[in-house]
Amino acid sequence: MTAISDPSVYPGADYYEITMRQGSWRFHRDGSLAYTMTQREGEDTPVVNGKAYPFLAVEPRRYRLRILNASNERFWRLRFEVPRDVLPQPTLPFWLIGTDGGLRTPLQMLNFLISPAERYDLIVDFSQMPMGTNVTLTNYHAPVHHPGMPGMGPVILEIMQFQVTKRLSGGADKTTPPKKLQLPAATPIELKPGTRRREWVTYQHELFGTMTFNAVPFMEPSQDFIKVGSAEVWEYINPHHDAHPMHVHLVNFQVLNRQPIDAAGYQADYEKWLDGGRKPENRPVLANYLTGPPIPPDPDEAQSDKDTFKSCPETVTRIIVQEFSPPTDTIASIPGSGTQLPATYVHHCHILEHEDNDLMRPWTIVGHGDHADGDHSHSQNHSQNHSQSRNHGRSHGH
Repeated sequence: MTAISDPSVYPGADYYEITMRQGSWRFHRDGSLAYTMTQREGEDTPVVNGKAYPFLAVEPRRYRLRILNASNERFWRLRFEVPRDVLPQPTLPFWLIGTDGGLRTPLQMLNFLISPAERYDLIVDFSQMPMGTNVTLTNYHAPVHHPGMPGMGPVILEIMQFQVTKRLSGGADKTTPPKKLQLPAATPIELKPGTRRREWVTYQHELFGTMTFNAVPFMEPSQDFIKVGSAEVWEYINPHHDAHPMHVHLVNFQVLNRQPIDAAGYQADYEKWLDGGRKPENRPVLANYLTGPPIPPDPDEAQSDKDTFKSCPETVTRIIVQEFSPPTDTIASIPGSGTQLPATYVHHCHILEHEDNDLMRPWTIVGHGDHADGDHSHSQNHSQNHSQSRNHGRSHGH
């Protein structure tokens, strides 16, 4: 996230600032951490900055909250609830001013869904709250694993409280109302004709089995070669019943759209294609499995640069990268520190057990003419990889 406290750049933006590392843990009776993911769905205790169910005394002024979802697997749908006699509605509005990729045009919201590893930058205004008001950060409609099934995991409704009990210090709050903040807007990435599209199928042969991209284990060499400086659309095809927080290294991107698919039909035909030796001419064509029109990105995703996004279940989620260009210049005056091509990076699910077993793949940026532009959909000799992906250990898959 980006600093905005420099008054010469952003006048009136020196808000009181709180960084929140928010997660959910499970504890033994003696207070030690308990790892139980292989035994049950989700953890049962909200933790912010290392404290369970914390509270924070605040002044009646604007605060900047910089939230990281540090949960391993839990998605949160967050809102700020106030007593019913304080506001006409029991939810305190706030302003979104940034996400993973940096600042954005301020957007007033009442709630948002945040997946593991996503970061949200908010301005919350407590100035109209009577002294003694408790504002509770709550979670709703976000069971484990998102979107989940009721009763499958522990429900966490309350996370922490902001208690308006401190007197206003330093006179009146002179910070700029977020609606009037002049922040850098994310320039929409234009989808041009002929932009390369690359498919990433979240593949799992059976429940609780290993997950992979395109039925290829992580340790297999990179098979996706991207020309330096080029733009691409990546299509993440998720035939599962759970969402995955996907993170792409090096680049920022924008969520283009989502589109529902016939997940069962696609999975069945994809299995047949794998069993048939991955012949390019027989690969399932995504367009044949679409069951509805494209759905625009959520309001918090639109006009935002991102590095992590939600790959929704039974859906293809499309992201667009404007330019694949690694830092080739000298970094911090360190000789030889610039990136040399070809340069390999990774993308992965941010649920630890998924990325470790094996929902992570490398991709490589190459110079013009350095390497044929690779295409995993036309790669050969993958029948062995398919067998490996079916039998490559056991993991906690959903």
